[in-house]
Amino acid sequence: MLQAPPPGRRVHAFRWIAAALGLLLASLVARPQSPGQVLAMPDDTTKALTLSDLCFAYRRTHADSAELFGQAALRLARKLRFTRGEAQALNDLAILRIDRSAYDEADSLLRLSLALRVQLHDSAGMAAVHNKLGIIHQERFMLEDALEEDLKALAIYERTGPPAHEATLLNNIAILQFNLKQLPRSLATHRRAAAIRERIGDKGGLAASYGNMANVEVLMGDTASAMDHYNEAIRFFRTAGSGPELAVQLHNLASIEVARGQLEQAAQHYTEALTIRTASGDRKAMASSLAGLGGVRLDQGRMPEARNLLLQALHISRGVDARREGLQALLDLARLHARLNQGDSTLHYYGQYAALKDSIFNADLGARLAEAEVRFETGRKERQILAQRAAIAELEAQSEHRKLLLVLLPGAALLVLLGFLLFTRARQHRQRAAHDAAIIRERESGMQGMLQATESERKRIARELHDGIGQELTGLKLRLEEIADQMRRGRPPRQEALAEALSITHGAGSEVRAIAHALMPQALEKVGLVAATDEMLRRTLQGTETSYSLEQFGLRHRLPPAMEVALFRIVQELVQNTQKHAHARHVGVQFLVNKGHLVLIYEDDGRGLGAVEDRGAGIGLLNIRERAHALQGSFTMGKGAEQGMVATVRIPLPEPASGS
Repeated sequence: MLQAPPPGRRVHAFRWIAAALGLLLASLVARPQSPGQVLAMPDDTTKALTLSDLCFAYRRTHADSAELFGQAALRLARKLRFTRGEAQALNDLAILRIDRSAYDEADSLLRLSLALRVQLHDSAGMAAVHNKLGIIHQERFMLEDALEEDLKALAIYERTGPPAHEATLLNNIAILQFNLKQLPRSLATHRRAAAIRERIGDKGGLAASYGNMANVEVLMGDTASAMDHYNEAIRFFRTAGSGPELAVQLHNLASIEVARGQLEQAAQHYTEALTIRTASGDRKAMASSLAGLGGVRLDQGRMPEARNLLLQALHISRGVDARREGLQALLDLARLHARLNQGDSTLHYYGQYAALKDSIFNADLGARLAEAEVRFETGRKERQILAQRAAIAELEAQSEHRKLLLVLLPGAALLVLLGFLLFTRARQHRQRAAHDAAIIRERESGMQGMLQATESERKRIARELHDGIGQELTGLKLRLEEIADQMRRGRPPRQEALAEALSITHGAGSEVRAIAHALMPQALEKVGLVAATDEMLRRTLQGTETSYSLEQFGLRHRLPPAMEVALFRIVQELVQNTQKHAHARHVGVQFLVNKGHLVLIYEDDGRGLGAVEDRGAGIGLLNIRERAHALQGSFTMGKGAEQGMVATVRIPLPEPASGS
């Protein structure tokens, strides 16, 4: 239930409204209406601000003119040493760059503006800049960096207001946390935003918060709460006549009703969402609702209607390149024809489904590999820069050596003393250069190792898909062709053929799950590092003569996803190393928190470091070291207390968020 804000809050809100109206009236009265009038104004601070306003106003319609106005505002503000005007001009020019997706330039301009805002103690301006930096990072899919900038903006709005801005920032932060799989945090943040919106009477914002909270609750398995929140949002958007928002909530509610077996209610909600989306012309959303409604009609056994809806969804999805919607339509079409015992059509649609799914997988994999290549190229350039710096340092040392010789010539005594100093300094330069070169070689080896490991993993997956699932699907095709041939001849199919087809399908599904589990264990995402590591050790060492123990001390909260994945893979690599080379009887793993660091201690009682020295440092150990370095951590190996090997990984923990 919405509550009226307390009197103090109400007065505070009125002050904000009055201030905004005052600024609006002042701008309408004082500022000229045309660019010509602005350019004719005397060169003063008012003209600088007005030029910035023209830059912002023209950015959508005449971007070139907007650029000219922004540059003119910046030049005039710097000429007048008008810091506030310079910060505003930089801000507006950055918005132009964001509109053009020139994110590097926009980032540079915003950071210049931020420095001036800090100098002016302009809290509102600082918050706005942090918010725009968050937008840039989000567009680049740098979600952690976007979250950091939004948290900085939120801290300012929490001190200065207005509450509406604070609620908007909380909503953005919650969505970022949702995309980063931080579901409990996302739900708590959405609740904070909803509380503020309820307090200030922002009913539309409150309804949006309800819908966002429901999205999180669905993934957390709390479908009852999700349905309550979807219905709250639906009631408001229906009353307010907000069609697109209403359609989104109806579609999401229908998906839960399907999972709960409430098919007729789901069909009604999908139909209403489809009607709204058809009227608005949103074809991608239409394909989604058509596919959802078609799936419901299929589950209800209304085959002709289901087929018509699914074919419409498939046609529209192909027209707008909506791959996920097309994927669902193809899968349900294959299910439909299977129920009708139409084997050829079933294989036809399932083949299209598999091909589209492979293309989506390959696109995702290509994007990941492209990102890895960019990171490798960046690292290579950094190594070149380090090498150039080392060469410059050596040249500077040689130049310094010559200067010292010229100074030392007049005095033999000074020559001996300064010669000793010169020798010491040159040796330090050589040692530093050798150290830098060693770091460069180590980084290059680690990167090459990771690329080789990535390529090996790709080949392994391709081999498993070809040799395992590919052969299974070929066998399934032969069985289905036999069944289809028997049915065309009017004969009942052999029960053995049906049983074999089902067995092959079950085996292929198990193999797909095994491959997916190897790529990213579900336990790591669902229950965290310790439980996932325990499951991996149990699976890996089951049936061998090697036992294991797993302990944790002080690890009370989930770690960041990147840290959990890295530590899991490190333990996995060490276990494989033990199995291949150490022939150990027992493996011990400990996770402990100590002085702001997460420490992983891995021990086995096998052959010890001799097994490593016999074969040299392989790709696995290079991968471990590179993963630790990527998290600003360290990796060491040593002999066990009596025998075997001890490996230690030490990684700094992130600073806890304020208020958590």
